[in-house]
Amino acid sequence: MKPGQNKHRKHLNVLSGRSAQIHLSETVAVIFIFFVLILFGAIFYYKFQEVSFKEKQQELLASRAIDTTTKMLFLPEVSCTKRESEAEPNCFDMMKARHVAELFKEFNQTYFELFSYAKITINQTYPEPFELVVYNQEPENWANKKPTFFVVALKDEQKSPGYYGYGQVKVEVYS
Repeated sequence: MKPGQNKHRKHLNVLSGRSAQIHLSETVAVIFIFFVLILFGAIFYYKFQEVSFKEKQQELLASRAIDTTTKMLFLPEVSCTKRESEAEPNCFDMMKARHVAELFKEFNQTYFELFSYAKITINQTYPEPFELVVYNQEPENWANKKPTFFVVALKDEQKSPGYYGYGQVKVEVYS
């Protein structure tokens, strides 16, 4: 071997060692960036799921509010009847409604299974405004309250035969 070749080989070994260090550093940098991108993706996915979950909760609460309102509207305990037993649509008999609050308290578990945590109020707006709370089961801790309203006729035979008022049923459900 020639004396100059040995010196040249040492120089190549030093260069290939530096080259290997550069490649190793590049690989570490690429892996680091890859994991940072995965972390950002995971954070984005978590936030997206959190917003999606809250929207689903609101949707379910609105659905429960509509279901509770529908149950109240067709409840025979407060419905107006024509002659024998035919129910008048969208009408509450106020004589029945005044006493249904006592019935709801007496059979609390049965009506709780029907309405759950809710507040049901009958508001008459015409001819004389008044408010009657017929059911009120408010939870100790609640985060959201969803009210729904429905217009009804309010029949009150106690005032005079054929007397009708105009009002609304307000159903507030809690979550």
